[in-house]
Amino acid sequence: MRKLVWTIAVLGVLWGGWWMLATTALQSGLNTWLAERRADGWQADVRAIELSGFPFKFNVALDTLALSDPKTGLRLAADRLDVVAPAYWPADVTVRLPQTPVHIATPPVSLTITAPDAQAAVRLRPGLALELDRISTTGGALQIDLPQGKLLTAQGFSAAMTQVETPETYQFALDATQLVPAGIVRSALSLPVDWPLALDDLSAQGTVAFDAPLDRFTLENRRPQPREISVQHATLNWGPLKLNLQGALRIDASGIPDGQLDLLVDNWRDAFDLAQKSGMIAPNMIAQAEIMLNALSNLGNDPSQLDLKLQFTQGRAFLGPIPIGPAPRLFHP
Repeated sequence: MRKLVWTIAVLGVLWGGWWMLATTALQSGLNTWLAERRADGWQADVRAIELSGFPFKFNVALDTLALSDPKTGLRLAADRLDVVAPAYWPADVTVRLPQTPVHIATPPVSLTITAPDAQAAVRLRPGLALELDRISTTGGALQIDLPQGKLLTAQGFSAAMTQVETPETYQFALDATQLVPAGIVRSALSLPVDWPLALDDLSAQGTVAFDAPLDRFTLENRRPQPREISVQHATLNWGPLKLNLQGALRIDASGIPDGQLDLLVDNWRDAFDLAQKSGMIAPNMIAQAEIMLNALSNLGNDPSQLDLKLQFTQGRAFLGPIPIGPAPRLFHP
């Protein structure tokens, strides 16, 4: 019995020593990383780093965090971030957002995200690079604002990205519950007053291949860029508008896509009216586009349904036979 007590005591002392050593190394590593970013010209400020969780967890609370990379224009500001990891494997991390808004900005867009119940679970692979194995995000109430006003709200959401056999390739999944595009979206689409507020369904699944794995160098160096995107299915149901999308794209070094997405549209005339009113179709193309779409819809069994090919080739985008403008650049800084 005495040996058992001594064994438990020794193990407890060793575990306590490991916890203290690991938390000291963790705090030192965070401070070093922040100092290195500042040396690179970043704004990298944290008012306080608080450590707790003994004996089974590492709880790291970052109070008043502000990060800004002048090279890419990426900025992040949060009143608090809580990072929790099991003591036996610190690379299996859960990040909890604060009750207050989080501000994220890139050169194209600036967002304010309020998601008091949101958390992200991050699992990293063993190794010096700490490659991302999986990241999943879940939450309840969500609100995203632009500087011009509210963008959207949702009652719940989930998203996940999981590394597959090829280190640069990730499966992704997205789902949102009671997603409500706000006034600026409705105005941009010229929606009628009686159009439903909330989407009935928004979900997607597929894979994306980058030109490099996502790892601990992603924030510090050049961002991995998408090179192939395969959409197994993407669904958007919003009142009479019902869209289903699948297909694959290849993306060159300039971010220009090449490939085809198959788009199935129920009640396509409602979608055409929206595209026309919102200016997505050039005025001089409206009559020609309607004639073509009518002809295509009459080829199927249901004239209210439209089966289209969204094609990207040589830097241009086509919806069926209709040119709709330059292809979007799928590139991030």
